[in-house]
Amino acid sequence: MALIQLSTPRASALLKFNDGHDEIFVTGSVSVGFDSNIFASKNGGGDIFTNSSLAVEYNRHAGLISVNGEVAWNIGSFQSNPGEGFANPSMSLEFVKNNGRTTGSATFSASRESQADPTVNVRTDSLNYNAGLNLKYPVIERYSIAGSVGYGLLDYIDNSAGLSDLSTYTASADLYYAYNSKRDLFVGYRIRQSESSTTSSSTDHSITAGISGKILAKLKGNVRVGYQIRQETPSGQTFGSITSSASTTWSVSKRFTLTGTLSKDFSTTANESSVDTLSFNLDAQYVFNDHWSVYSGLGVGESQFLSGSDTGRQDYYFTWSSGISYSLNDHFKASFTYSYFQNWSNRSNSNFDRNSFTLNLTSRW
Repeated sequence: MALIQLSTPRASALLKFNDGHDEIFVTGSVSVGFDSNIFASKNGGGDIFTNSSLAVEYNRHAGLISVNGEVAWNIGSFQSNPGEGFANPSMSLEFVKNNGRTTGSATFSASRESQADPTVNVRTDSLNYNAGLNLKYPVIERYSIAGSVGYGLLDYIDNSAGLSDLSTYTASADLYYAYNSKRDLFVGYRIRQSESSTTSSSTDHSITAGISGKILAKLKGNVRVGYQIRQETPSGQTFGSITSSASTTWSVSKRFTLTGTLSKDFSTTANESSVDTLSFNLDAQYVFNDHWSVYSGLGVGESQFLSGSDTGRQDYYFTWSSGISYSLNDHFKASFTYSYFQNWSNRSNSNFDRNSFTLNLTSRW
């Protein structure tokens, strides 16, 4: 489960030019902590870790199209497992058009990532490339259409453990109806093609409907639910399931907020298994004052492995986290977080638990 995201204070830019329309920010962070299971497996060992990162961000907000870009470098090391250390670069670029009849964005990103994968129970190193185009256009008074296309490539650096690279192509279209000034209703269709580096592939078709904006008196967000069909090649297998995605926020008071997320979708693992995963997270944050806040969250989930070498496998997980954050000013923030993760599975090596403690220091200029 992802921890609740604490917004970084809006610091003054390190460098401004072009009458303040162009800004450059520099962010540095250092994290130290302990992870009891760095491999996310039954017999995975623990280790003390250190992680540091440096990011340079460029923002331009002038003219018809805004530009946001970032280049970052993330370096991690482990005390007892030095071979698992990493030095991962990343970059992202976004072009945004918010004015005029047609609005939207184009996004590009590339990164090297190192992490423990609980579906295959090993640490993986991969190169990740993503590109997307999102557009929205008002048709008549209350109706508008939105569409998107995207491409993603997950390229494992070491395929000796039987890991398969995955290319994903997506296209979607939604029809929005402005029910009133505070909420929209919509229906949509998405097609997604996934191709592994071997011979297998899958095609997903989903039809959904939902609501965005003000859902209830104090509940805001987006809720989407529908039905999805996955067709696999060359096996010819077909699977059908309810699909959904929801992200809602309830402002209980000016200081206390609750955020809930729900997801049910098909995915493909690193060993080419099709998985139907359901997950739910609930995160809370309470702000005491301008400097101190606390946060906590819990999550549950289920994964059903439908095909591939793990056919018939079922996983269930529970996770909980809690922490405290301190902001000295616009330029410095510190946080301390504890998280717990428990996975139950009918596959022996996937029964494991994981505890971690992390102290993070961040400075942004």
